[in-house]
Amino acid sequence: MNSALATNAYRQSEVQSKIHPVKLIHLMYERTLTLLEMAEKGINDNNPQLRGESLGKSIAIITELYASIKEDDNSEAAGFLRGLYGSILTELPKVAVDNDIAIVKHAWKYINRLKEIWEKTAMVEAGLLTSAPKKQNTDVEMDIFHAHPAKKSEVAAGVSVSI
Repeated sequence: MNSALATNAYRQSEVQSKIHPVKLIHLMYERTLTLLEMAEKGINDNNPQLRGESLGKSIAIITELYASIKEDDNSEAAGFLRGLYGSILTELPKVAVDNDIAIVKHAWKYINRLKEIWEKTAMVEAGLLTSAPKKQNTDVEMDIFHAHPAKKSEVAAGVSVSI
């Protein structure tokens, strides 16, 4: 029985290793959004276990996203992502203490916007999407590259896909 479980685990890891790195980043964004929604639900339902587990997993994924930026990349996009991820990683742990839903919502908006940009640039460039999905109305006032539309593709280039 144990060998069957080990074989299954090996096959799953083999399949997972075949995920395109650009798609992997996209999946990380999507999972983070789901986890942040679950954390908010945990706060609203007064369920500290759901809140804590969801926050912890969100923080772990954002840490991986932060770590995926090439160390030697000194581009504006890489610097922006380091700053944004660092800010989110500074703020999210505070939610465990004060249940501040505003922090969760704010982090969700930033991650969602990054996901949208990723879909429009890296996913299309990698041939994983034929065209970018339409932007969801999330009341996001931040347009990261409003002043520099050409910088959008630099976000994709500024993130290492050697995960």
